[in-house]
Amino acid sequence: MYRTAVMEYGMSYERFREDFINSRTFHSKQDCDILNDHQVNLGRISSFLSSRKDLVRKYSSVEADLNAFHACMRDFMLSGPRTKSESVNFECFLSDRVLSIIADAANDIPLFKQRVSAEDMGKLFNECVGIGGSPLVANQNTTVAYFFSQLNYSGIISARYQRVIAVNKLFMSSRGLSHMTQVDLASALSRFYSADRPLKMRIDKWIILIKSAFVNQ
Repeated sequence: MYRTAVMEYGMSYERFREDFINSRTFHSKQDCDILNDHQVNLGRISSFLSSRKDLVRKYSSVEADLNAFHACMRDFMLSGPRTKSESVNFECFLSDRVLSIIADAANDIPLFKQRVSAEDMGKLFNECVGIGGSPLVANQNTTVAYFFSQLNYSGIISARYQRVIAVNKLFMSSRGLSHMTQVDLASALSRFYSADRPLKMRIDKWIILIKSAFVNQ
């Protein structure tokens, strides 16, 4: 249902979560034990959908079988408190194919002063950590700001992406003197739109490819 409603038809995640729970509140059987069990299960699902959007995305990308369900529940029930809250990660789990296309895009545009691999992008997007413990250095602040704004616009990463980048100190500005903050990213994005940018068409083409792979991952 997540793949159909959110990934294919573009329903917001919050609306999907509420509709899913509300459409399953009542149960046809009248046995109190069954009703109580149903309520316990529904409560767990509600908590899961409310707090672990990252796991919903992760397991929507694999075959929905019993093994995947058990693995998902182990992650949810046994992993303890999350090391990163939703507010400080990109709220995504990207497949190897998507990460490979993002790496190709980053190197072609280029986004950063150093070349990156699909494994590097896995660390960045799925784990929100730097490459080899160090932040990536932006090639142009405006280009990085626009690229990530379009990933957000396409529903691939969280709308809080600017805060995620700042809190986790993922990028250095193009001069390599300081970590990029939310203010830096917002200002760079504004500057990107204030002038003609030859790179815009190239970035937009890559975003289309990334979104297509993301929807079908």
